Amino acid sequence: MMWRLGIDVGTNSIGFSVLELDQTQEILKPVKILDLGVRIFTDGRNPKDLQSLAAMRRTPRGMRRNRDRAKNRNARYLGELRRYGLLPDEDRPCILQLDPYILRLKGLDEKLDLHAFGRALWHLKRRGFKSNRKTDGGDQEGGKIRDASDRTRQTLKEENCRTLGEWLGKPRLQTLIDNECHKAGERKPMPQARVRLRGKGAKAFYDFYPTREMILEEFDLLWQVQQKWHPEVLTPEAKESLRETLAFQWPLKPQPVGRCTFDPDQPRAPRALPSVQRLRILQELNHLGIIEPGKSLRSLTLEERDQVLQLLLRTKKQTFDGIRKALRLPQDARFNLESASRQHLDGDQTAARLSSKNLWDKSWRDLSATEQDRIVERLLEEQNETALVEWLQKEYSLAPDRADAISRVTLPAGHGAFCREVTARLTPHLEASVLSFDKAALAAGFHHSDFRDGEVYPDGLPYYGKILQREVAFGSGNPTDPEEKRLGKIANPTVHVALNEIRKVVNDLISIYGTPSQIVVELARDLPLSAQGRRDLEKQQRENREANQSRDKELDRLGIPRSYENRLRLRLWEELNQDNVMDRRCVFTGEQISIERLFSSEVEIEHLLPFSRTLDDSIGNKVLCMRQANRIKTNKTPHEAFGGSPEWADILNRAASLPENKFWRFSPDAMDRYNTGERDFLNRQLNDTRYIARLTKGYLEKTGADTWVNTGRLTSDLRWALGLDSVLPGHNSAASGTGKNRLDHRHHAVDALVVGLCDRSMMKKVSELAAKQETASGVRLLPGLDEPWEDFRDAVVHQLERLVVSHKPDHGVQGPLHNDTAYGILDPQAPAGEAQEVVRRVAVSDIHKASDIERIRDPELRSFFQNVAETATDKNLGDVLSAAGETLHPPVRRVRVVEKLRVIPIGNGRATPFKAYKGDGNYCYDLFEDQKGRWTGIVINRFDANQKDFDPHSGTGPDGHNLVMRIRVNDMLELEHEGSRQVMRIAQISPGKITLAGHTEAGSLKARNADKEDSFRYLTFSPSSLQKLGAVRVTVSPAGRLFRKQPGQ
Repeated sequence: MMWRLGIDVGTNSIGFSVLELDQTQEILKPVKILDLGVRIFTDGRNPKDLQSLAAMRRTPRGMRRNRDRAKNRNARYLGELRRYGLLPDEDRPCILQLDPYILRLKGLDEKLDLHAFGRALWHLKRRGFKSNRKTDGGDQEGGKIRDASDRTRQTLKEENCRTLGEWLGKPRLQTLIDNECHKAGERKPMPQARVRLRGKGAKAFYDFYPTREMILEEFDLLWQVQQKWHPEVLTPEAKESLRETLAFQWPLKPQPVGRCTFDPDQPRAPRALPSVQRLRILQELNHLGIIEPGKSLRSLTLEERDQVLQLLLRTKKQTFDGIRKALRLPQDARFNLESASRQHLDGDQTAARLSSKNLWDKSWRDLSATEQDRIVERLLEEQNETALVEWLQKEYSLAPDRADAISRVTLPAGHGAFCREVTARLTPHLEASVLSFDKAALAAGFHHSDFRDGEVYPDGLPYYGKILQREVAFGSGNPTDPEEKRLGKIANPTVHVALNEIRKVVNDLISIYGTPSQIVVELARDLPLSAQGRRDLEKQQRENREANQSRDKELDRLGIPRSYENRLRLRLWEELNQDNVMDRRCVFTGEQISIERLFSSEVEIEHLLPFSRTLDDSIGNKVLCMRQANRIKTNKTPHEAFGGSPEWADILNRAASLPENKFWRFSPDAMDRYNTGERDFLNRQLNDTRYIARLTKGYLEKTGADTWVNTGRLTSDLRWALGLDSVLPGHNSAASGTGKNRLDHRHHAVDALVVGLCDRSMMKKVSELAAKQETASGVRLLPGLDEPWEDFRDAVVHQLERLVVSHKPDHGVQGPLHNDTAYGILDPQAPAGEAQEVVRRVAVSDIHKASDIERIRDPELRSFFQNVAETATDKNLGDVLSAAGETLHPPVRRVRVVEKLRVIPIGNGRATPFKAYKGDGNYCYDLFEDQKGRWTGIVINRFDANQKDFDPHSGTGPDGHNLVMRIRVNDMLELEHEGSRQVMRIAQISPGKITLAGHTEAGSLKARNADKEDSFRYLTFSPSSLQKLGAVRVTVSPAGRLFRKQPGQ
C-alpha cells in the first residue's frame, strides 16, 4: 500500500493525517483517510517568560556550583593558614572576636601576632569581584559593579588610603575609641562595611565594591609589612601557596559551537571577526535591488555595490535614505530589502566599535584584514583582562587607558554560518562581481542547499543529530554518552523538542503502515523563533487583537455588523492614507472612498497579483478599489492592467502611500519577482524556504519518502472551502474566537488533513477554480471546491470521533524539589505533613499592605512599623517603611515574618530540622486497595520521590496494601462518564482529589474552568469515586494507539 503522511507541526503540537494513495494512475492522489491523530507536548520553555527550561535549570545549578567551589576554596585556604601557623588548629572565640577591619588597618604599620595576622588574611577570603570579559561585557549588573569599583578606587586615592582594609578600618577604629568613654546603651554602632545595592531598576547603584585586584594588592602589602617581624614563618613558599589559593578562579567552560554549513567537520567562525562581517555585508549587498517607479527591479552595478560597501565598512549602520543619497537615486526609489520595519543596513559592527575615538581610533582601519582577525580572536578568547591589556600594550604599543578600554569592549555575539576557511573561499567570489550567494557558493565549489548523501532509513528515523550534523553543535563524541550529548543538538529548545516528537510520531506510524511514499509538512511560523522572537510575535499579535477590537468598536458606531470581512475593509481603508482620513482614494481610479462608501457594493477587495496566478491570499496582496476598476483589472497585475494608460503615473503616486510589501506589486516585473528563479506559483505554495522548513524536509527525506513543505498560506481557505471548519463541535463558540474550534486539540488533525491534501494537483484545481471565479466581492475565493472523494466529510467526522489525543507523559522524577525560599522552623516538634508556623526574611520595601506588618515576628519592630504605617497608603507603604527602617541603629532593611505553611523539613543529619522549604509540585498519586477492597491513595511530592529510600517500582503501600495504579499529571484514564467509557487526561493531583479533563480539551483550562461563558468544567474525583467509575490507566502511543495498563502499573 502506498500512503501519504500529512504533518502540521506547532510549537507544542503535531497533527497528522494518513492518506491512502491511488496507485492506478500516474499521478498519486489521496483517495481515503486511513488515520488522523494529534500529539501534544511541552515546548521546552517557561510559559511565563518563554525562557528555555534548560537555562532556568542552568542558572541555579551555576549558583550551587559556585557555592560549592567557594566552600572548598575557603576550606583549603583555612587549612593552609593553619598549616603555616597563622591560625590555631581549632576555632578560638578570642581570635574570632577580633575586628578584622581594624587588624587589616593596623597590619599596614604595626606588628601583629601571627594569629591576629592570620585572622586578617582569613578575612580576605571575601576576595572581591573579578570581571570575566566573556560574560560581563553586556551585563547591566556588571556595569553597576564596574562603576562602583571605579568610584572605590577614586575614593581610596582621595582619602590617601593604601588599601581597602585601611579605608574601611579607620572609621571603625575611631568609633571603637569614641565608645570607650560611653556606657553600654549609649555607644554608637559600628559603621557598616557590607556591600549593598541601593535603589531600584536602572537607578540602582552600589556605594562601593571591592575588586579581586584590590584584595590581592592588600594581601601583598600586608605580607610585605608583617614579614619584617615574622620572617621565619612568612616565607616566599607560604605566600605563593596562600596567594594562589586566594586568587584561583576556574576558567570558563567553552560553549558548544555549531558546525560549518559547508564543512561540518569545522566549527563556525565568530560573528565578530572582521572577515565574517565583510562576508555578511557582501552577501546582503549582492542581493540588494533598486526599484524605481514604473521600472523593474534591478541589482546594483559593481560600482554602486562597491560604493555602498565602503560606506558600510566605515559605519555601524547606513540608512536607506543615506544609500539613496550616496548613489544619487531619486527619492521615490525603493530598495527590495527596505520596509517599514527595516530602515537601514548593518555595517561592520566590529570596526564601528573598535575604531571609535577612545579605543583604537582610525588606525584600526589601517591594519590588514589578517591582523584585524587576529586581534579580534584574542579579544574573544582571552579570559584574563589583565593579560589582555598587557598583550595589547606589548604588541601594538597602545597607551594603558586605550588598552584597558579595548579589553572591555563588547563585540557582536554569536557565530556566522561558516568556518574561517569557507569564509575565506567565499569572500573573493562575492567581491569580484555582484553574484548572488548561491552562484558564489557554486563558484567556490559548494552547493548552497543540497546536502543529500543518499542514505535512507525506511524502517524508522534515528535521532536528528545523526542526520543533520551540519545544524547541531559539536557533541562529546563519547560512545557511552546519551545520543543528544554525544552527537550534539540544536540550540533552540522548541525546535529540538519538535524534531524529537516528529521522529516518535513518524516511527510509530511506520511500524503500523510501513514507510510512507510521500510526506507533506506545514510548520507554524513561531516554531523556529527564539524567546525574544516569540515575545515580539506575541506583542505583534496583541497589537493586532487590540486593533481589531478598536475596529469592532468603530463598526458598532457605524451600525455595521462585526465580521472578518468588515474588519479587513477598515484595515485596508486605513492603509490607503495613514495620515489623512479625508484623502483615502481608490489606487486605480483616484475616486474618494469615504467611510460611508466603504461598506457599499461600489467598493471591493482586490488581489494586487491575481489569486489565480499566485494563490496568495495574504493581507499584503490585498487592496481596496472601486468595482469598475476591479472589472477592468480582472486577473492581471496592476502594471498589466493599467501600465499603458495615461493615468499610470497617478496610480504609482497613490500606490506609493501603500505599505512597502504592496508597492512593489505595481512594478512591471512583479510576477517574475513573485515566481523567483525556477519556482512557478504552484511550486511556491509547496516549498517553504525557511531555515526550519529545510531542516525538517532534510530530516524526513531520510525515510525515503518524497517530501515537500507547504507554506501554509492556503490552509485556512482550503479548510473553509472543504467544509472542515465545522466538523468539530463548538466551532462558532465565542470562547474559541475563530471559525474553527481551537479549544479542541483535534483541530490540529483537521489542519494536518488539509496539509496532506495539498499537492500540485490540488493547487492546480484551486488555481483553475479561482480563475473562473476571479472576483473581489468577498474574502472567500474558493466556493464550490469539490470534495476530494465521495463522502469525504463523513469520513473526516468518523475519524475525529475515534481519535484519541496523545499527550506526552513525563514520568521522570526530575524537576524543582521545592521553592527557593528557606523558612525557619518555630516548632521542631510539629507533626510532619501538617501546616505549621514558619518564618522567613523579607525586605521592608516589599511590604505593601498594613495587614502584612502584623506578621512581623519581632514585637518591637512590629509596633514601630505599625506606628509608621498609620501615615502611609498601600501605594507608598513600602517606600515609607524602608525610609523609616534606615533611621534605626543599626538600620533595619529586612524583617522576619511568620507564615503558616505545609513545608518540607530539612535535617541535614541533625536530630531536629533546622530549616524548611515549601514543596514545589507533586510527583504522583499512588492508588491502593485496602483490606475492605476500597481504593485509597497517597500523594508523593517530588522531594520525597527524589529520596534514596523511594522505590519507584514498589507494588505495595506503606500499610502493605496492593498498588492499583500510579498516576501522574498528563497520564490518561479510561472511565465511565455520562453513560459511556471515556478517556480523560489527568490535569491536577492533590490529596484526595484527582482533577480530570477531556483528552481533546485545549487552551488555558484553568481560565476556561473559571469562565462562566465556557461550557468546559474540570471533573474532580476521589480515589473511591474513580473505583466506582471503573477507572483504568491507559497509555496512548505517539500515533494515537490506546493501550490499557494492568493493575499495579
